[in-house]
Amino acid sequence: MSVDSTTRTRPRVVVLALSYRPQQRVQNYVSELVAAGVDVDLVLAESKSTEDVELDPRVRISTVLNAELRDVPLRRYERALVFQLPAKVLGKAQSLTSDRKMLKPLDQAIAFISHGQKWVSRGVHGRLFWPAFRLLRPWILVRRGRGPVEALDLASADRIVAADTPAIPLAWRLAKRYPEVRATTALDRRPYLDNKPS
Repeated sequence: MSVDSTTRTRPRVVVLALSYRPQQRVQNYVSELVAAGVDVDLVLAESKSTEDVELDPRVRISTVLNAELRDVPLRRYERALVFQLPAKVLGKAQSLTSDRKMLKPLDQAIAFISHGQKWVSRGVHGRLFWPAFRLLRPWILVRRGRGPVEALDLASADRIVAADTPAIPLAWRLAKRYPEVRATTALDRRPYLDNKPS
């Protein structure tokens, strides 16, 4: 959505909130700005980020991704290699042995291995993949988010707010591209609440 800065009279703030769900303090900040007459664009990571979140309908919401698990290849590959492929192999082995009563001990062994595989997969995901992915994720969002965010016509914004840690790299890139727009991590309401129309 493009906003003509020559005809715009209301202040405009672009809030980047790229955690999986906007924190309550971010929701409060956005609500207070809208109530004070500020035009607010809220940029979220994915469509699911708005589930169970009540936002004022005047807030314009944009997303960087439709669904991260589907749209980020690294997430898909990890899920396939760590969870789906081992489960499929063990499921196939279990289906081959379950028809033969003589292979009952083998069936029990496969069930035991399957239980262990789930435990190992959760451990690999939680202790190896996830900490590394959390460091990479903001940079993936920078790459994927530049197009959707720049389509918002940021030159007409007063402020770009990185409302959480994953949003900082994208806000930094945008600040370099739009040096005339103030970029900050502070959820500062004062400039807008002090000028609130009576």
